[in-house]
Amino acid sequence: MRITFFTPTLKLSGGNIVMFKYAEALAQNGHDVTVIAPHNEVLDKTENGINIKTFKKVPNKYFEHIFFQLIYIKKFYDLTPPSDIIIPIFFPLTIHAIYCKKHKKARKVIALFQDFKKMYWFGKYIYFLLRLKFITDKIDTFISVSTPSAEEIKKYSGREAVVIPNGIEHEYFYPRNEEKENYLLFVGSSSKMKGLKYFLETFDIVKKDFPDIKAKIISPDKITDNPDIEFVATEKDKNKLAKLYSNAIIYVSQSLGDSFGLPPLEAMACGTAVVMTDTVGSAEYAVNNVNAKIVPVQNPEKSAEAIAELLKNEDLRKSLENEGIKTAQKYKWETAIDKFKKEVERYNELNAQ
Repeated sequence: MRITFFTPTLKLSGGNIVMFKYAEALAQNGHDVTVIAPHNEVLDKTENGINIKTFKKVPNKYFEHIFFQLIYIKKFYDLTPPSDIIIPIFFPLTIHAIYCKKHKKARKVIALFQDFKKMYWFGKYIYFLLRLKFITDKIDTFISVSTPSAEEIKKYSGREAVVIPNGIEHEYFYPRNEEKENYLLFVGSSSKMKGLKYFLETFDIVKKDFPDIKAKIISPDKITDNPDIEFVATEKDKNKLAKLYSNAIIYVSQSLGDSFGLPPLEAMACGTAVVMTDTVGSAEYAVNNVNAKIVPVQNPEKSAEAIAELLKNEDLRKSLENEGIKTAQKYKWETAIDKFKKEVERYNELNAQ
């Protein structure tokens, strides 16, 4: 089959990590796979069996966001090869995919839904689009990365979604029995959605009662010169990343929203207790006081209370570590990829009948 993915960016992100996992698996299975995205430079190359096509982005970001549909719909159409299936991984791009389907560039549209309401201003836009039947009725299949996200799709669009939770690379993320060091770990950029601002506020509160505590932040953005906080450049070496997870006494997620949330689950897999915000995706695998401490979003005081409780109560922390390991073991990329391939290839079987 000829399968084309639409993505709004080629930057390393959770959504793109998921997309390339599936794209590479489909290419290895003999399918003709293309990925199309706006980019700062025109690019057309093959990588891991995937053909990557890009077009130049509009320089002004404000203009790009406000008129995303109008300025890029024709560009996606022009680069899209004749396809059996188009898979947009960002919901506004379903409009581009539907346009291609209408003009005979594709036979089927599968929406790989990884979005959530609190995504900047366009979170509300996404959920506005979900309410429009003349759009959602033209999508052949919804695939959601978590059950809570699928429930939101049902609530707003009336459509059922196939649930395929993300997986963990267990060859990297596993309990290493590393000696715990006295630092909190945070992973994420300085974008508002990741909640780095709230982590820094949380750390300041914790520091008052635990003056020896340190923090490590894996981020491309250094936004403080606090000597007790070490910034680590975006870590591409997964063995080093796993070691950072394993050595941390507590992993802290302050995300404002997630459709799944990979880093907290990776931390669990490495045997580290997790404090995480109550997002849509967190409910897929996190249970408060069972395998994680779940706190309200944008609430450094509650986050600090949860961290302090775990620093004082080693038995509770060890219990969360053990239960987190058990939870993470349930999420395997092999399982997710197998389900995804079957769902995509099901179209070919139906078409042949």
